[in-house]
Formats: sequence, C-alpha cells, structure tokens
Amino acid sequence: MWSYDSVPGRLYRAFAPLVGGAILDVADFVTYGPIGLAVGFQVGWLVGWWIGRFYGFSKVTSLYIAILVGIYCTVPYTEMIPLATMVSAAARYHAPPPNRAPPPIG
Repeated sequence: MWSYDSVPGRLYRAFAPLVGGAILDVADFVTYGPIGLAVGFQVGWLVGWWIGRFYGFSKVTSLYIAILVGIYCTVPYTEMIPLATMVSAAARYHAPPPNRAPPPIG
C-alpha cells in the first residue's frame, strides 16, 4: 500500500470510504421499486460482499456486511437517500488520524 504522505495515499484515505458508500448507494438506486423487492437482496449481497473484501474485512465480517447491504437494497424508499455515503463520510470525519511520527525538528 502507499504511505500516507504520498499523494495516492492521501487520496485513498480521503476518498476510499466515500467510494464504497457511493457504490452501495448506486446499487440501492438501481434496485428501485419492484425491482428491489425481486432482486434487491441478491444485488446488495454481491455489492456488500465485494465492498467487505475490498476493504480487507474477514470472510465472516464480509458476510455480515453483505447481508446488511442486501437488506438495505431490498427495503423500499431508501433509493433517494444517499445513506451509505453520508454514514461513510461521517465515520471518516470522526475517525482518529493515522499514527505517524512527528516531523523532525531543525
């Protein structure tokens, strides 16, 4: 992976959680209305599994994430609310900064 001081590392730290939430919200939007009741759980499960594995969660944790995302994509009237993006942005905002050594003096 990149160091936090490099440009790719800073971009990853800033946008990776938001991208996962945005992908989840797009999957929820695609499963709008009766489509969501028919295939929302399957689409959400696949997206949730992929997001969990992409972020390095264990298989068991990815399974729980996949189930929750499947339910989220199946529930009606969540399509117009970017809930996953808002939650990931709030979590990123409140996350502690990465541990790093202070800059050298002098």
